[in-house]
Amino acid sequence: MHKEDLYTGLILFCLGSWIAWQASDFPALAGMPYGAGLFPMIAAVGMGVCGALIFIGGLVTTTADDQPTDTPPARRGSRRGLLNSLACVAAVIFYAVFLDRLGFHTVSFVVLFVLFCILRVRWWLSLLLAVSVTAAVHYIFYSLLHVPLPWGLFEPIAW
Repeated sequence: MHKEDLYTGLILFCLGSWIAWQASDFPALAGMPYGAGLFPMIAAVGMGVCGALIFIGGLVTTTADDQPTDTPPARRGSRRGLLNSLACVAAVIFYAVFLDRLGFHTVSFVVLFVLFCILRVRWWLSLLLAVSVTAAVHYIFYSLLHVPLPWGLFEPIAW
């Protein structure tokens, strides 16, 4: 980790704290034991904890990096990192544009499979993870939380 991790961790922690504070004011849903702020609160707490861990890791590494070494510093940017970042942005755009037309299941599977392959996960593991994560998210949102998901191409077999 680098000194920049101090800033990144601090920003994530502050953003997570602010989101948690805002989500705590969301109203409770009628007939539900939890309110609309449950998932934003979970995400915010996760973001805050990760930010704190990144910040602490940056503190530990920064103090260890203060000692001089004979090895040259690693190259800052890389094409691989740029490709990964662009793939994530393209995945979000693809998701937003094609979700209603193709459906949640199709778009989620394609996006996850392609991203895993770009991140150099073995193709069979990418396939397994894409199917598993898509099925798990469908079960959680559609079956447990009763959130309507767009079926798109699978509309004729929607249950």
